[in-house]
Amino acid sequence: MHANKEPFLRALQKQKIPKNIIEAFDAIDQGLFFDPVFRKKLYTGDVIPIGFGEISDPPVALAKMLKHLALKKSWRVLEIGTGSGYSTALLSRLAGEVVTIELSEELALSAKKHLLDCGVSNVRQFAGSGTEFDAPLGMFDAVIVCAACRKRPLPLVRRLKARGKMVFPMGPEHQQQICVLLNETDDAEKELFKTSFHEFCEFGPLQGKYGWLP
Repeated sequence: MHANKEPFLRALQKQKIPKNIIEAFDAIDQGLFFDPVFRKKLYTGDVIPIGFGEISDPPVALAKMLKHLALKKSWRVLEIGTGSGYSTALLSRLAGEVVTIELSEELALSAKKHLLDCGVSNVRQFAGSGTEFDAPLGMFDAVIVCAACRKRPLPLVRRLKARGKMVFPMGPEHQQQICVLLNETDDAEKELFKTSFHEFCEFGPLQGKYGWLP
């Protein structure tokens, strides 16, 4: 076991992260998703370079987003921003099916290998812009965006089932808040989205119409 793992899991407990999420962090080996040169950064809470100019999600903020998402094992979840595949592997432990979209084709291919190495089998992967994706992916119980949004990504909101939930970081480039959006309508022809803001965080920028980079 990595020397930093137990202290990291205890830190999550102090943050009042639910037991099932801590168990997912315990079950997934971070070392499978990052270059061995960064071994000392594993389980420290630091972000880690993942190649192609990108970095990992901040682990504690990711844990808090998962807490707000409150996934059920029967749920179907959409993830925007596969990255290294580490967050995807965590989601695979918490939900029944994960569909994940990564803008960078190179990162998507790298994540695919990492997830295979991890033995994940309930994930479908795609490469492309998650907020402008045209594939008929259906509706989801939950959506998580692992990148900073400038405003609500409305195409993703409309992929939520009635009573579905979406979690994403929203705010300025240098700092965001975790945003939780609930689809409170039972009528597919109406929109009733309750939005609340929670802990501060700092994620890399979402690219495209609803993010900060073209």
